[in-house]
Amino acid sequence: MYTKLETLRDALADIAGVKTCLIGVEDGMSPACYPMIRIVPRRFVPGAPYHQRTAEIDIYFGCNTTESEGLELVYCKLLEMEAEIIKAVKEQEGKYIETITDED
Repeated sequence: MYTKLETLRDALADIAGVKTCLIGVEDGMSPACYPMIRIVPRRFVPGAPYHQRTAEIDIYFGCNTTESEGLELVYCKLLEMEAEIIKAVKEQEGKYIETITDED
């Protein structure tokens, strides 16, 4: 299972402009980490494909809002990033479910 998470991490890290892409969310993130992607395993449930278990993961992503010229441009960047993330997830045979936004 971890090998598959690493493969997804590497695919997401290849998205243009991403500075950091890691498995897990660490303390002490700084503006130098952005644009960032974090992959956080949430649940492992019974069923295929990996040793009869399926991973449910959250993918956190964001950009440095101080480098933008307004909130509209922040959303524009985030939605472009979201599209690339969905594409990468599907290319890794993953299933996209939803995007939840947070203004923090």
